[in-house]
Amino acid sequence: MFNIFRLRLVFFTFLFLSSFILFDVFKLQTTSFGENNEIINNQNYDIFYIPAPRGEIYDRNGYKLVSTRIEPYLYINTRKVNKENISLYKQLIKYNFIDLSNLDINNIFLSKEILEPVISLQNIDYDVQQNLLTYDAFIVVDLPVRTYVEDSLFAQTIGYIGKPTLDEQNSFQNSKGNDRVGKNGLERYYESILGGTPGKLIFSGSEIIDVIPPIPGKNITITVDTELQRIVKESLIQGIDLANNNFDTNNIIQRGAVVVLNIETGDVHAIVSLPDFNPNNLVSGISEFEYKQLERAQAFNNFAIQGLYPPGSVFKVVAYWLAVNENLFPEGLESANSTIKCEGSLSFGFDDGSRQVYKDWKPDGHGSVNLSQAIKQSCNVYFWDIALKIWRDYGNTDGESILQEYSKQLGFSSLTQIDLPYEKVGIIPDRNLFEEWKISRPELVREEGWLGGDLMNLIIGQGAITSTPLQIANAYKTLLTGKNSSPKINLDAETKLINEIKIRDEFVTFLLRDLNTVTNEGGTAYKAFSILGEKSKDTGGKTGTAQNSGGKNNTSWFVGVDSISNTNFVIVTVIDEGGSGSAVAAPVTRRIIQYLKGYKLTPVEFGEITE
Repeated sequence: MFNIFRLRLVFFTFLFLSSFILFDVFKLQTTSFGENNEIINNQNYDIFYIPAPRGEIYDRNGYKLVSTRIEPYLYINTRKVNKENISLYKQLIKYNFIDLSNLDINNIFLSKEILEPVISLQNIDYDVQQNLLTYDAFIVVDLPVRTYVEDSLFAQTIGYIGKPTLDEQNSFQNSKGNDRVGKNGLERYYESILGGTPGKLIFSGSEIIDVIPPIPGKNITITVDTELQRIVKESLIQGIDLANNNFDTNNIIQRGAVVVLNIETGDVHAIVSLPDFNPNNLVSGISEFEYKQLERAQAFNNFAIQGLYPPGSVFKVVAYWLAVNENLFPEGLESANSTIKCEGSLSFGFDDGSRQVYKDWKPDGHGSVNLSQAIKQSCNVYFWDIALKIWRDYGNTDGESILQEYSKQLGFSSLTQIDLPYEKVGIIPDRNLFEEWKISRPELVREEGWLGGDLMNLIIGQGAITSTPLQIANAYKTLLTGKNSSPKINLDAETKLINEIKIRDEFVTFLLRDLNTVTNEGGTAYKAFSILGEKSKDTGGKTGTAQNSGGKNNTSWFVGVDSISNTNFVIVTVIDEGGSGSAVAAPVTRRIIQYLKGYKLTPVEFGEITE
């Protein structure tokens, strides 16, 4: 009985399992037949991708900056080449394309690809083309060729294209089929718009069985004005030459940047970074040696958004705004009109180990100065006195970082969110950051951490603070409009409002009036702007000269506004190791303002070394 029961159990179990196996076989042969047959068939298909024409790029006036032309290329279908005809095809190529070496020709036939490019047919006689196409293995494929119309003028802004890496193929789904991807600038940031969708030649064996044409990328129009960009670059080159001719430095001065920013729209009307490169050379291909040379020169860096420099005295407008807004002036002063006597240095006692004597850039001092005169003459002592008051009144309390909080409202230590890749953020140092650095980057800070002397450095734009030229331009724009919003390059890009600040009309008038004094008699940029004569009375700006460590020359800064009576643009110029801001960066900016205002252009001439 027991054995019969076990036998029946085994029998029914076997029957049950068999039914599942038979069902799967039936499903494979019937319901899944079409699907599996398609998979099998597809395994016999090969795809040759046809790169899509990239979208073109225009400046704000409709001038084409980047174009894509279609160029026919001769390809050879290697699957139609065999032992019997390979000699014929080699002879045809050698006879018609004498620039190709025997090695080049042999490499064509060693490829494992379906189609192997032979040569561009752009300048090949039409009859030759027609004759070659009578041979079965030859095929013509139209390929897009990228051309940067203005060569290096927009090098870092527009960027360039190149073969995609594996990571880029994963990030940009069409880049593998297009065989190109944006590597930098707008080409990178707007790859998904500009790139287009590649077409396909579908092969079964050696035969083309289907053709899917590529879908071109979309065009974009950018905010930059080509003629202004040209003037800006010319002016910056002249300024760099001035610096090299007038200062003895350990390094050749070659790096600098200029940004021209519309304060109402946030449009960037010009953005130049030097040194630069010609993206057309990268399209056609350069040697590894040439590429390394460009890398060493940092030519691929857009210093307008990636150059991190101590801003020097152009940062003083933050303390200027703080002083007016909080009624926080040097000890004993009750208003912006009250004066202190600047004797060229400031001596006081810190009990935390900070140095005791701070010397102004002008050893003889500035005499009696109020807030306006402190901006006009870039008096360090006046602003040091504000820092000293902050430290004495708020040190080791939450109020200690009031200067940093004001600067952050203007966008310092934050990305501007411009529509360009690889923007850098900059640093506004405070006690918390120094405590973090004591652990993560101890080589940057002393064991005592944040001291009163660090605040003294910060208020004049020195010490651990760094910022980009675009951050500076956006900060001044924010002070003049009350809106911290993202600058933009694509004319159709959305402007993002980051934050708003309360700016009274009286303050804007007050600020513009004081910036105007800088470019007029008695101001630090007077000599640089004196060539304008009476027209200088409608200009304004702020000089900056930031010290560098390691024996490097100072960084030269100038922030200009095109007009006091009708302000449209903020212009920021920086020259790395360029020396005095009043002597070099200021005259560069002056020439740009001449163009913006429609005045006669004059060369960039060495100004006066003030701060």
